[in-house]
Amino acid sequence: MSDEPFDKEEFVAYFRDEAEELLQQIDGDLLRLEEFVDSGQADPEIVNSLFRALHTIKGSSGMLGFTEVQGLAHKLENLCDLLRKERMPLSEGSVEILFSGRDFLTDLVQAAIGQSASPSGLIEFTGRLDQFVAIYNETSNVIEGRAPDRGDGGNSAGSEPMNEAEIAAFEAEVERLLAEAATTSPPAPTLPTTPVESVLATPRATAVTAAPARGSAENADAKKGAPQGKRSSLAQTIRVDIDRLDALLNLVGELVINRTRISDIATTLGRLMGDRALKASIGLIGPLSKDLADSAALLARTTNEIQESIMKVRMVPIGQVFDRFPRTVRDVAKARGKEVQLQISGADTDLDKTIVDEVGEPLMHLLRNCVDHGIEAPDERERQGKPRMGTIALNAYHEGNQIIIEISDDGGGINLDKVRAKAIKNGLIGTEDRLTDRELIELIFTPGFSTAEEVSDVSGRGVGMDVVKRNITKLKGIFDVDSAPGQGTRFTIKLPLTLAIIQALLVRVVDELYAIPLDSVIESQRVEMPDVRTVHGAEVITLRGQVVPLLRIADFFELGGERDPEKVMIVIVGLQGRQVGLVVDSFEGEQEIVIKPLSDVVGRIPGISGATILGNGSISLIIDVHSLVSDAYAGGKVTRAEFSGV
Repeated sequence: MSDEPFDKEEFVAYFRDEAEELLQQIDGDLLRLEEFVDSGQADPEIVNSLFRALHTIKGSSGMLGFTEVQGLAHKLENLCDLLRKERMPLSEGSVEILFSGRDFLTDLVQAAIGQSASPSGLIEFTGRLDQFVAIYNETSNVIEGRAPDRGDGGNSAGSEPMNEAEIAAFEAEVERLLAEAATTSPPAPTLPTTPVESVLATPRATAVTAAPARGSAENADAKKGAPQGKRSSLAQTIRVDIDRLDALLNLVGELVINRTRISDIATTLGRLMGDRALKASIGLIGPLSKDLADSAALLARTTNEIQESIMKVRMVPIGQVFDRFPRTVRDVAKARGKEVQLQISGADTDLDKTIVDEVGEPLMHLLRNCVDHGIEAPDERERQGKPRMGTIALNAYHEGNQIIIEISDDGGGINLDKVRAKAIKNGLIGTEDRLTDRELIELIFTPGFSTAEEVSDVSGRGVGMDVVKRNITKLKGIFDVDSAPGQGTRFTIKLPLTLAIIQALLVRVVDELYAIPLDSVIESQRVEMPDVRTVHGAEVITLRGQVVPLLRIADFFELGGERDPEKVMIVIVGLQGRQVGLVVDSFEGEQEIVIKPLSDVVGRIPGISGATILGNGSISLIIDVHSLVSDAYAGGKVTRAEFSGV
């Protein structure tokens, strides 16, 4: 027997990951199961999936000594067993108590692995759960002629089961007693009379339908019907700590830098070899230069393949995040008395694991906002000629080297009159200010801004939309909003596939070399000075009928240098429908760069998002397009230029 100590931490980490996946699966199964409540008949495949998930959690937690997790999983497993064996009808009560049990199970798992305190109210819930299960346990015992568990001398194991007439009479008596107990305090009869709905103590609320992802539903059906295939698939995968992948990606970044450097050296040697004056003195250097060029090309090809493979390893389906949302939409809709269906598509779209971990919270807030602010109450929708049930669509897809995430609803849209009135009240704008619809929408991202008439547990405190935009910006993303009164609102998020390696346009300003992320570049051009106008102290140009403000990089970073009196070189960058012309001295071409964050010693520099090391070993700062665009549009100068007819 091995003398090595039992490494519990490794098993706890595995249990945490496995439990998280299983709890997410339970949520999805319960949402699907809820759709069968009206029929009163549970889908056996869904119930079996629930039973297997709870059984797995029970076994894993028991092995690690997590007795509270094991105990609750066992009790919920018993309830699923009653549904599975058709000893309990599917009802809103049974689904609600399973939802509550799933939440308590999640809290217990977090407490067991040391990430939170033990949840309160657990004893009361397990008491209700025990009573709920006991009702149907004893009912099925009597109907099937088995001895009850009470030990009160009921039917003996050998007694004959009741005939159909006796069963019908018994069920009618149970229904009568349950209905009576729902409004009065029942006496202590010989039959179990604890009211099912009162055991739950959960008020009935409007249901919400969660439409599965286009590809997810098929996958779910495949999984529930073929557990052996799933186990075989799992055997082909391994769990890798994300820190190890980060370290590997950093090494690949260094390899990319050195690849570029070697390529530059080979190019320089090749250029020198073309100089006739040097050919005679070069001697054996010629063949070596050719070998270096060939090796550099091979290294570039190999590095590209390694880089692509590493990026794919880090990619995970965004469905890992999307799977959390149907439950959230359901709960918020119930709390608000609304009917909402969530339609998910593109859940299999891949995204870097780092971004997936960070994008969940902003998306969660946007969905809650759609339910709370966007979708109207069912009666109101009916008066407007809309279906009583509102629809929220969540979609993800690739576009170039970006991922686009869209959240849209068919609700009332953003009330711009209310936004304007609140902005005037808060002193953000004056009564005489004329703002476009897009600029009014931008006001909702102001910290502390809210049009909610009352504070709720979902919204009304003015905290949220500004945080959403800040978090998306932190991920080097773009956040845009479109809204049509009475028709709904669409939120669009554009994110890079990875935050580590990007394509950039290199530009020179005075003696410095800067990198501009190519995702933000619309075009680059040379503009004659007579085409540059000054409005309210700011330089602008008119590009295809649109006023575009200019921002001189040399002035912004206080680099000095002389201005060209005849022409300016401009890089047009765009963000959320706004365009800005960055004035530079020259264009140095495109290059793949590795983003290096600025150290804590340097701190945050306005207008700079990071740095990169170029092939020649020099350092180039990366332009923060978002902050430069915001600075160019600050104070409404561009808006006033538009109204003045520039």
